[in-house]
Amino acid sequence: MKMSSAGFLVLVLVLLVTCSEAEPATEFAEASDGGTASLPCSLAPSHPPDKVTVVLWYRGTQESPIYKYDVRSPRPQHWADASLENRYFLRILDAERAVMSISPTKLSDEEMFHCRVDFVSSPTRITHVNLTIVVPPTGVQVNDDFTMVKNGITTAYAEGASLTLTCTATGGKPLAKVSWWREGDLVTNHSQYFPDRRKSQSVLKIDKLIRPHLLAIYSCEVSNSRLQPPLVVRVAIDMYLRPLEVTLLGNNPEFSAGKRYNITCRCRGSRPPAIITWWKDGVSLEGGTVTVSADGNTTTSTLSFTPTAADHGLILTCKASNQRIPFSEQQRTWMLRVNYPPKVTLTLGHGLDTSVIKEGSDVYFECHLTANPWVHRVWWLRDGNRLLSNSTAGVIVSNQTLVLQSVSRASSGRYCCEATNKEGTSTSPAFHLRVKFPPVCGERGGRKVLGAAKDEPLKVECKVDAEPPASFFRWSFNSTPGISRELSEFTTDLGTSMLTYVPRAPADYGTLQCWGRNEIGSQSVPCSYHIVPAGKPDPPHTCTAANVTHHSVLLTCKKGFDGGLRQKFTMELSSGEEIVANMSSTTPDFIVTNLEAAQDYSAIVYSENSKGRSKILSPLAFRTQPAPGLKEQRRSTGPTEGEKSGTGPWLYILLAAGSTLIVAGAIGAIIVVVKRFRVDSPVRERRPRSPKREESPLNPRVPPPYTDPITDDNNPDLIPPTNESLLDASMVPYTITARPSSKRNCATQMPVKPYHVTWAPILQSRNCATQTPPPHKESSV
Repeated sequence: MKMSSAGFLVLVLVLLVTCSEAEPATEFAEASDGGTASLPCSLAPSHPPDKVTVVLWYRGTQESPIYKYDVRSPRPQHWADASLENRYFLRILDAERAVMSISPTKLSDEEMFHCRVDFVSSPTRITHVNLTIVVPPTGVQVNDDFTMVKNGITTAYAEGASLTLTCTATGGKPLAKVSWWREGDLVTNHSQYFPDRRKSQSVLKIDKLIRPHLLAIYSCEVSNSRLQPPLVVRVAIDMYLRPLEVTLLGNNPEFSAGKRYNITCRCRGSRPPAIITWWKDGVSLEGGTVTVSADGNTTTSTLSFTPTAADHGLILTCKASNQRIPFSEQQRTWMLRVNYPPKVTLTLGHGLDTSVIKEGSDVYFECHLTANPWVHRVWWLRDGNRLLSNSTAGVIVSNQTLVLQSVSRASSGRYCCEATNKEGTSTSPAFHLRVKFPPVCGERGGRKVLGAAKDEPLKVECKVDAEPPASFFRWSFNSTPGISRELSEFTTDLGTSMLTYVPRAPADYGTLQCWGRNEIGSQSVPCSYHIVPAGKPDPPHTCTAANVTHHSVLLTCKKGFDGGLRQKFTMELSSGEEIVANMSSTTPDFIVTNLEAAQDYSAIVYSENSKGRSKILSPLAFRTQPAPGLKEQRRSTGPTEGEKSGTGPWLYILLAAGSTLIVAGAIGAIIVVVKRFRVDSPVRERRPRSPKREESPLNPRVPPPYTDPITDDNNPDLIPPTNESLLDASMVPYTITARPSSKRNCATQMPVKPYHVTWAPILQSRNCATQTPPPHKESSV
């Protein structure tokens, strides 16, 4: 825009006038686009109290005023150029100040304005006002190192990483200033301007993020005028945090092998929650129950762990890491201390060969142990029985070593080593020691005397003990006349040979001999079997009745010759003409129960085989013991004849006592006389027993408890029997058991109660058939 020569002269003139008459004042004013601008103008005269005559406003270099305020007329007059569109108005604030208001402002209003004030006598005063129209920024954007920040939070950064935030303001007039703030404190206000792109920006850089930076809020403030509040954008910093602390709960306790334990590992401070893994000696363990606290700061993993003996001394590790942060792993370890029962193995001594252990050899075993804690006891066992050192028998026990000197066939067996610690007792697998020896006759090699009938085959079994078992056998027959011959009619199995022998003539009865042979050698002493003509067995003899009770007896006899054949025994028990029991057995021993008390019995015992029955010897007689307990109980509870006979007179006396007082007195005198001259009963009452007394089993050798005779002073009418001694002092206590018999006890006529034990004498004078006492003397009063 070119200025005309006339305009330039006017401007120069104004400046000259100003410089000559008054020093000009320059003011600065700002207004937002579309807002209100206030342009100050000074009305103060140089020589007060002078008065203002006219106020003129000029714009830029224009020669003509754009606004005029004239106070020379009685009424002040305002004049404004039509181009101002009635947006300009001068307001007189006071005698020395005035303000030109422009509303609403436009970008075109930005200019240098001049306010000229003329006074009556003072020099003209000119005020220069530089008006700036401010346009706010059109946008603010924050970017981190990776992308534009959205929703007010940055991309998550790993702890320890660096962060750069760039806040950019776009548009605006003038270009805005950009600054960073945190919690009201200025961090940086360094702004970079890019006028060609109509942008300005400020960069915030954090070299190393630490935990306090997590979710820290930084504010970017953008401002290009004091007239408006700054634009503020707040950004929170998102971060990944390393595990801060990893702890194995507990104090590395001792474990017992085979038991289940819950081991807990806790991690704090990781964001997001840490990943916890378990390792045992470098090998990953599966499982582990994970829980996370409500605030996400604590992660807990619980491992269900069952240690084994092999785990002792291994390293158990809990590792916690944030997978978003490289090299963030932290770990805690325990050296496992596992207690376990002894592990026991048994080996034959070095240099010994099980295939060459014979009778007379020395053998030793070694017990190998691993245990935690160490064992406090070691035992050696043979066939389940503990061995003790016995140098005489050639057994030497020295803790973990067992020495057997000069072993014999009896030394064979299953040997074990047993060790104990506080976790338990363990036994090694059995080592079967087989001492090799030539065959010998076995204990169950068969009967020595065998009966055989003529022309009947007889099977003779020859069993021998040997190690290894005998695999070869030889049989021979020696007769009484001296004939000896080898036999071949036999079969062979390991350790056993079966011969089928048929005697056909008297010369065929004699002795059979059997020899076994194994790799060690031949049998030195043969097994002999005497073949005799088969016949009936001899009867059992020397029979006795033992342990006779009131309801049972034990009958024992000695065997007779079995006639060369297998025999069995039969016992017949009779009571009078009635057979009470008939029993058979392979041995002549019989236990008979359910017998009657105080009863006579007779028993016969005989044997029989396939050839017939033996003779019967004289019967064995015995008598069962009585059952005294129930007799006395019955006698003591039932009324006597004397008691029955005394009932009637007493009844009459009591009835007569109610008739007259004189009769009552007479009866009282009679009662006194009766008490004075009563006859005592000799019957002994047993002492009362305490309730629920522990009953004693049958033992004939135990003497009966002694009880003193007690006179029944409470029953003066008891008539004594003629027999003065009613007690059998030799009686002993017995246990009475129930038996399936329909008979009743002759003393009580009541079935015997099961397992009831009482003590009482036998009333020898009572007639068992009539159940009445013997005659007795009447008592007189």
